[in-house]
Amino acid sequence: MSAFWNTFLLDLPLLVSAAITTLVLALVAGVIAMVIAIPVGFGRLSRVTIIRSLSTTYVEVVRGTPLLLQLLVWFYGVRILLLTLFQLNIDTFIFDLLTSLNSNSLFPKAGVTGLFFGVVGLGVNYGAYLAEVVRAGILAVDHGQTEAAQSLGLGRLQIARMIVLPQALRLMIPPLTNNFITLVQDTAFLQILAVAELSLVTQGFIAGTTNPTIRWGFYVVELAIYFTICYSLSLVARWQERRAARVAAIA
Repeated sequence: MSAFWNTFLLDLPLLVSAAITTLVLALVAGVIAMVIAIPVGFGRLSRVTIIRSLSTTYVEVVRGTPLLLQLLVWFYGVRILLLTLFQLNIDTFIFDLLTSLNSNSLFPKAGVTGLFFGVVGLGVNYGAYLAEVVRAGILAVDHGQTEAAQSLGLGRLQIARMIVLPQALRLMIPPLTNNFITLVQDTAFLQILAVAELSLVTQGFIAGTTNPTIRWGFYVVELAIYFTICYSLSLVARWQERRAARVAAIA
């Protein structure tokens, strides 16, 4: 057991860094997903046929195909397509951008291509799932309030922003939390793109030893870190849900 603790303490800084990377990746992908989900959720309810059809096609195609395959398509398909058609290399683009900001020392030695397409792939995938959460939240808002807002002369965008979304978001807290917790866990898929998240870094530690105690110890530590992150998120969500319920009761 002492062998595990010695190895664990030696590798702890890298493990903490990988856990932070996992959380940041999930946060960025979650933001991308919500940016996609809100307009798509409204698009699914649109009276305009082409908008509704495009939104539905996106949701059904993404939800009907495996995340792992989608990540491979982004990395080996979209990346090569951008290189071929537009000569756009993400590594070069990001490096030049950081150079213009006098910050290219922040550019990782391994590049950012896998990181970029991995996060985008996760965001696009979860955007489809969250779009359905948004749609359900919108449908749960009393339609009479929309009609009342229309009678006051408010436009569709004003109604969506001021009337529907604030109430729908309160109803969406539990399913949004569940999806975000799953998103944190699904960052483990990014190891196929050589992204140094928690799962890949842990596998690197395990591959470097034949000691079963050390191997199982790192597996337990990895599970404990994922559990800590996800359980913390669920506690925050419960607090926010209770807070929203109190505000709604007062209103």
